[in-house]
Amino acid sequence: MTGGLGWMYGRDLPLLSITFARQINARELLERMGVDQNTVAVREQDDFHYELGGHLYVSDGYVVSAGHYGSWAWVWEHGSWKCIEDRGLVLRASVGTAALVLNASEKPGVVFRYAENGRLITGLDTTTSLVPADRTGSDMHRFDTEMQALGARPEEHEYGPLGSRGMFYRLAENLGVGVPLDDLNERPVLSGRLLPPASR
Repeated sequence: MTGGLGWMYGRDLPLLSITFARQINARELLERMGVDQNTVAVREQDDFHYELGGHLYVSDGYVVSAGHYGSWAWVWEHGSWKCIEDRGLVLRASVGTAALVLNASEKPGVVFRYAENGRLITGLDTTTSLVPADRTGSDMHRFDTEMQALGARPEEHEYGPLGSRGMFYRLAENLGVGVPLDDLNERPVLSGRLLPPASR
C-alpha cells in the first residue's frame, strides 16, 4: 500500500489515536487540542524518550508527537484517547478549516469523526454499528459512496478487502492526510503533553 498512511496497513497497532487538521500548523493544532504549553518542544528522538518516556504509552500520560503531511497537520497520541474522550476536540480543531479524528484500539472497532468549521459532518463508530441510528453529524452519509467503492457494506459489518481499519485509512487518505513513519521513529519532532479532558 502507498499513500499518506501506507505504512499502517496490516501493521499491529494496539492503539491508534490521531487528529488531523487542514491548512493550520502543528503548533496551532496542539493548541486547539489543549496542550500544556510548557511541554511543547522540537525534540530529537533520544530527548523525546528521556523527557517524556515515563508518560509514554500510559493512558493518562497524554504524550503526543505532531507534524505535517501535505496541507494537513497531524497529532499522534502515544497512549491516550483525548481525541475521542473530548467530544468537542474535533470541532475546535476544525474551526475555519476541516479536521478528522481517527481512533482504533484492540477492542474491535474504529471511530472516524470528520468536522468542518466547528460542525461535525460525519461521525462513524464501528464499535457500535453504522446503521443510521448510530451515525452522527449533519451529513452522516458523506462517505457512503467511497465506502461502497471499496467493497464495504458497513451496515452489514462487511468492510471489503481492506478490512475495517484499512477501509477507514483509505477514507482518511482520500482527504489528503498522512503521517510519515520517520517523523514518529527517526526525525526530530514537535512533541509534548496534552492537558487531560476537563471531565477528568
